[in-house]
Amino acid sequence: MTAFELSKWYLDCVTDSGDASIAYTGMVHWGPVRLHYSSLLESTAGRVRTRHSLRPQIEPTIDHSSLRWRSGAFKIDAEWQTDSPEVRETIFASDAGSLEWHCLMPRAHARIHNRIGLGYVEHLTMTIAPWKLPIRTLRWGRFATPSDWIVWIDWLGQFSRRIVYWNGQIASTTLLEDGQIEFRDGARLMMDRSLVLREGPLGATALSVIPGVRDTFPAQLLQVNECKWRSRGRFERPGTSTVEAWAIHERVDWPK
Repeated sequence: MTAFELSKWYLDCVTDSGDASIAYTGMVHWGPVRLHYSSLLESTAGRVRTRHSLRPQIEPTIDHSSLRWRSGAFKIDAEWQTDSPEVRETIFASDAGSLEWHCLMPRAHARIHNRIGLGYVEHLTMTIAPWKLPIRTLRWGRFATPSDWIVWIDWLGQFSRRIVYWNGQIASTTLLEDGQIEFRDGARLMMDRSLVLREGPLGATALSVIPGVRDTFPAQLLQVNECKWRSRGRFERPGTSTVEAWAIHERVDWPK
């Protein structure tokens, strides 16, 4: 089983009060394995609930600046209206395959159920199995205010690459850690990691609902450890008023 293909959508919304809704939907093809997977993670007043579905889902539909996703499994009708330019990158490519990142909506006005707030949408496509990636640590995140948005991907390992976009432009950084990002122009984003949304090895968290998962996927994937936060972010810029808003971000560690 050598051929691998993954298509994964990530869609989120965070209200002004910090309640978060995060949806994943996609599919994996790997040899004879054909797997559809969706999940909906919701936090309310600091309490986190996650639901999963292995039923095929209709993919999000896009009409100009609007994206809509309906899920029968979760009984939701969600919508995102972007006010930011999309960005995309080939994160990694080799003879073994590639990873394409398409951030369709770095900042959007979002509605999931009756929740309204600022949201984010991205789509990943992979033709290389994640356990074959030359990586040890991944940091990913998004932060949005009415005036600014920042998204980042930071790979460390045999292959290292850092991508940070700030209001549609590539930004240069001097530091990128779980709780802070420092920019060369003196700006700084601080994140308090006040709420852990999900933590643990994938085999015991995101992938645990898949029947026979330990007999299907290699241990290198099941042992990948993820910690995802909803943080109150504080964005400081020299000569400009400090702004606060919500960030969703994570750290993912591959086994050694």
